[in-house]
Amino acid sequence: MSKSSKLSEGLGMKTFILRGRNTLTGRGLCLCLALLGMASVQAQSTLPLPPPPEIRWPEPEPERWTQEDVTLEQRFDTARKETLAAHQEALNECKELPVFDRADCTSQAKAQLELELAQLKAKARFGMEPN
Repeated sequence: MSKSSKLSEGLGMKTFILRGRNTLTGRGLCLCLALLGMASVQAQSTLPLPPPPEIRWPEPEPERWTQEDVTLEQRFDTARKETLAAHQEALNECKELPVFDRADCTSQAKAQLELELAQLKAKARFGMEPN
């Protein structure tokens, strides 16, 4: 028995002679195919990388966005503006709906606006924080 036969049997590979050539079967063939697959993956991984994308930094925020509301009145004004902006967004979403659903959506948005404004007024009346 040759050295390669002993090695292949030690790895669980069986060889047989086919037309005068040693041939691997079963696990040995799978092992050879796996090694070839890994070699091709390594060859593909050596390709050069593309250049990194250009970074676009966002515009700086306006200073008024970073100024904190100091007084209670300023905080209520900001809360009211946020409520009105949310209402406008809801109306814009309603416009994208089919015609037969728009009326219900608009009425729900109006009811939500009235509820939130009433809650803000109640909090302002009792001197509570708006949020």
